[in-house]
Amino acid sequence: MNVKKVVFMEQYRQKNKQNKPKKRLKKRLNTFFFSLFVMGVIGGVFYFTSPLRKLSMVYFEGLNYVSRSEVLQLANLSYDDDYFKLKTKKIASQIQKHPLITKAVVTRVGLNELRILVEEKDVIGCVDMGDGYQYVLSDGHLIEQSNTLDVVCPGTIIYGLTEKTLKEPVLGLFIESMMKLDPILINLIKEIHYEPLYGDNNRFSLFLQDGNTIKVNSYSMVEKLKYYQTMVDQVRQLSEGQCGTYYLDVGDYFEPYSGANSVLFDNKGEQDVQEE
Repeated sequence: MNVKKVVFMEQYRQKNKQNKPKKRLKKRLNTFFFSLFVMGVIGGVFYFTSPLRKLSMVYFEGLNYVSRSEVLQLANLSYDDDYFKLKTKKIASQIQKHPLITKAVVTRVGLNELRILVEEKDVIGCVDMGDGYQYVLSDGHLIEQSNTLDVVCPGTIIYGLTEKTLKEPVLGLFIESMMKLDPILINLIKEIHYEPLYGDNNRFSLFLQDGNTIKVNSYSMVEKLKYYQTMVDQVRQLSEGQCGTYYLDVGDYFEPYSGANSVLFDNKGEQDVQEE
């Protein structure tokens, strides 16, 4: 004889009550995830078919001599590019082909923006070659204009050098000495002229923003320019606001542009003799 299992109605009701909250929670979770999926699909379709997919902005850091347009041209970037198809490492590699750029780092920002951080070579100015400029680096090397480089010089310009003198160590020696000067003095220099005289092939004139001119020799300029500010202070004591030329290549003396006395200095920049 078969024995049938008897389930009391009260037990069934209690078990059913316990299962209902679980079913409702499961149903709500399914509804939530389905809604989330639908919203994701709709958002994805909207994003990939909207202008948000295009590159909208490029931020630049570290540019001084290289222009933004040059970087964009090298990287072959435009604001019509598909943002997700851009390869940051490839873009950085392309940018580093610029003659003045030593390093480039490209990173994604936000939904459709790029940040380009570059490090440039240490440019201290330009050489005027008559038909254009060439950049001068802190190691004395020159970088001339090319298809990938448009030389525009807002900084210090060196005049008077020729193709012949550039083949000699004249510029390299001068730049090497110049880089040993006090940065404050370097920043005062607005123009440099190469002026060889009486067989002295290393003679330059420095035109400063304070109105003075300094005649120097590349071999001795570092030692003598240590006392430039001392000389200026002494000249100002004699005649306030007087500007002129400081001859520090030979003789170490100051000669005003007009209407005042010359001042002779000793080898430490101290006033030695005042002449009429």
